[in-house]
Amino acid sequence: MCGVFVSQPPTVLMPDGRHVQWITEDGVSCPVSVQCVDDSLSAKRAVQYLRDGVFLVWTGDFHHARSLLKAIQRRIRPREDGVKKDITTRWLGHRARHSQLAEITGRFLLLIEPDGSLANGRAPKTRQAVQWAWGLSTCARLVPYRTLMGAMGAAGWRRAGLSVEGLSGSITPHYGVFAPTRDRYVSLLNVWGSFDGCRVLDVGCGTGVLSFVLLQRGASFAVGTDMEPRSVACATENALNLGFSERFTAIQADLFPPGERFDRILFNAPWVPVAPATRLDRAVFDEGGKTLCRWLEGVSERLNPLGEAGLILSDLPERLGLRTADWLQEKIRSSGLRIVGEHSLAARHGKSTNRDDPFYEVRKDEQIYLYRLAPQE
Repeated sequence: MCGVFVSQPPTVLMPDGRHVQWITEDGVSCPVSVQCVDDSLSAKRAVQYLRDGVFLVWTGDFHHARSLLKAIQRRIRPREDGVKKDITTRWLGHRARHSQLAEITGRFLLLIEPDGSLANGRAPKTRQAVQWAWGLSTCARLVPYRTLMGAMGAAGWRRAGLSVEGLSGSITPHYGVFAPTRDRYVSLLNVWGSFDGCRVLDVGCGTGVLSFVLLQRGASFAVGTDMEPRSVACATENALNLGFSERFTAIQADLFPPGERFDRILFNAPWVPVAPATRLDRAVFDEGGKTLCRWLEGVSERLNPLGEAGLILSDLPERLGLRTADWLQEKIRSSGLRIVGEHSLAARHGKSTNRDDPFYEVRKDEQIYLYRLAPQE
């Protein structure tokens, strides 16, 4: 399997004899060979190539690539079969079709020059976005068109900064780090009581936004953990920009830092119990709730006496039938924990208000919960 952040990136042989590096964010195997195409390629022919597993390197006009990819997506977008199904089957089928579409369009590639630019006509400036996402390189690199567009969008967020309700100052998300665009998570912290003088742990810290909110509310020190090195770098940079460097540290760790205890432990957990498809997906998808269960089983021994843990979680999986209504409460009890407080707010994000979303009737009623947990007495 291929991936980024490896000591010897895999290479692809180009038709002109050059060896170029391969960039992937979703574990796609390196193409054995590629075919260069330009503005003369029709959408119909492109679909035939992509469905046959051929990786296409676009050498034509950049804006034409965008139009061509839209035409390709229209031709290959899988549709529901029209058979009436329950909500769970519909959602799983929708995700499978989305994954299939992403796999096929992921074979439509761009060639990044060693300096991070594109040689395509009318190409945008990409050097900074490429450097921020994947670092510098001494050779050219191949990247799926959609992946580069994601890096470009993330670079825009990083340059502009992001204001978060309840936080003084702005957050700068990095590529590959879940952006804190859903403010309900922050709002729920308002009902958790005082954090004055508390030492807190923010599990899966991402940009570090929840840590910084708690520090502004009186916490004495915050530790953020994350499995993703990009998140550790992002949270560290944000702490510096917000003036929290002396009261915050980010650590690459699987849930808990070894040998430490805290007064408050917070986990904004991935809420969909389905396998992630990409690195960024891990912020939302958690196959079978395994990560959530490991956190529940280990959090008690990381709490100081009289300490509390806070679990932030959406109830969308229950509404979609991906887990039963009593699954979470049973896992909490079997992990030796009890619920000392339960608070919720209606979800407030784009999909919850978009009537064109195929699951709007479910999403419009979604609730975000804060469960305050303590060891059983």
